[in-house]
Amino acid sequence: MRPPLLAALALCFLVLAGCGAPRPTIGTVVIGLTSELRAGAELDRLRVVLRAGGELLRDDVLTHGSGQLFFPRELFFRDLEDGTAVEISLEAFGAEDAERPVLVRAASTRVIGGRTLLLRVRLEQECVVAPGDPTCPAPRTCVAGGCSAPDVDPRRLEPYSDSWKADAAPDACKPAGGGAPVVVVGEGQADYFALDDLDEVQVEAGPQGGYHIFVAIRLKNLRQSGSITVVNGAVPELDYAIEPLRVIFTLDQDEGGFCKLAGLRFRLDGERTIDELLGKVVDVEVTVTDTDGDTGTGRRKVTLSQTIL
Repeated sequence: MRPPLLAALALCFLVLAGCGAPRPTIGTVVIGLTSELRAGAELDRLRVVLRAGGELLRDDVLTHGSGQLFFPRELFFRDLEDGTAVEISLEAFGAEDAERPVLVRAASTRVIGGRTLLLRVRLEQECVVAPGDPTCPAPRTCVAGGCSAPDVDPRRLEPYSDSWKADAAPDACKPAGGGAPVVVVGEGQADYFALDDLDEVQVEAGPQGGYHIFVAIRLKNLRQSGSITVVNGAVPELDYAIEPLRVIFTLDQDEGGFCKLAGLRFRLDGERTIDELLGKVVDVEVTVTDTDGDTGTGRRKVTLSQTIL
C-alpha cells in the first residue's frame, strides 16, 4: 500500500503546488486628456504616441478638420500585466507652423494588477513655446510652466470613473447641469444676427461658382470643440431638398451663456438653378451633435432675396 499512497501524496502535492502558483494579474491605465488650447484656434492637430513595456501601441495624428481633436477625451492602456510601464507622448501643432510643435508633453506610470487607474494629462498654456524659446530637455517634460519628470507613481493615481470628465475644466459651451441643448438659427458671415421666420436673407455669388446664404447659430449645452454641425434646407414650393452642409468648427463664446458659430456658407443651387430659387421660402434646419452624443436642432423659415450680391 505504501507505493500507491506515496504516489497519491506526490500527485496531491503537485496539484496543490500548481494551484498555489501566482498567476499574472492584469490592469488598465486610462489617460484622461484635457487641454487649455482651443481646437481650431491655438491647436490644429495633435500627434499621440502610446507605448507599453517599451513597445509601440499607437502613433497617429488627431486633426481638427476631421473632428478627432476634442477634449476631454480618453486614451487606453488596456489589460496589461502588473508592473508594465506605460507612457504617452504628445506633440501639439498650431495652424501657422506645420513643422514645429507649439507644445510637447509626456507622462508615464505603471500598471497595477487588478485595478483601473486614471492618469490625468493636461495641455497647458504655460507650456506653449514660441520659435527660439527654450524647451525642457528630455526626458523631462513641461508641467505648469516648469520642467518635471514625466513619471507618476501609480499609487498616487485615482481609480478610474467615467465621471472624471465632469470634474475636468468646465466646457464654456456646455456647463455641468446646463440642461438640454438649444440651437437658434440666424444669419451672418462674421457674426450671428437674429432672424424671425420669413425674414429675407441675402443670396450671394460664391467665389468658385454657385450661390449661397450665410447661416449662423447661437447654442448652448453642446461642447465647444469637436461638435458636428449639419445644415439642411428645403424649398417646399418646388419640392426641392438642398444638399446638406456638414462642418466641424470650434464654437465662439457669446453672451448669456450661449456660444455661436457664424459664416456657414450654405449653397442653394444644384438640381435647381438660382433663378428658380430667388424669392422663395427655404426651411432651414441646423443640427449640432457633440462628442458626448448630445444633439440640438434649430429651425427657421427664411425668404431668399430677389437679387444676388
